[in-house]
Amino acid sequence: MMRFDRLSMLLAVVFAAALLMTGCGSDGDDAPDGAALPKDFPTGQVPLVDGTVLTADGTRADGWSVTVQGGRDSGNVLENAVTSLTDAGFTESQRSSDGGQKVVILSAEKAGATYWVQVGTAAGAAGGGASVFYQISVD
Repeated sequence: MMRFDRLSMLLAVVFAAALLMTGCGSDGDDAPDGAALPKDFPTGQVPLVDGTVLTADGTRADGWSVTVQGGRDSGNVLENAVTSLTDAGFTESQRSSDGGQKVVILSAEKAGATYWVQVGTAAGAAGGGASVFYQISVD
């Protein structure tokens, strides 16, 4: 049941981020320099796909949300994100697709804690398939 709750939460986050990003352009000259990750973001445990961090917030207690827009030549940014996570020791447990939104749930034991990562894309985002959304929590 917890996985369903996490998936539902990520789908809501993906939808909200897609709506927020409809005003973000994908031209290189207008691209943001990148948002800073929260101070306690687990960069050593959770690798992010290469690209520009558009939004990042959260805490260890509540979990983190990050949106990354890949470059023009980034290919399938969702698959690249999943590959970077599995290469870092994460195990994929679920994939789903609904209405142009795709979500993959992965987990890993790191530094004595279980990290859950939900990574997804939404076709309706301004960056289209070039944007990936992360929802990360620690048990």
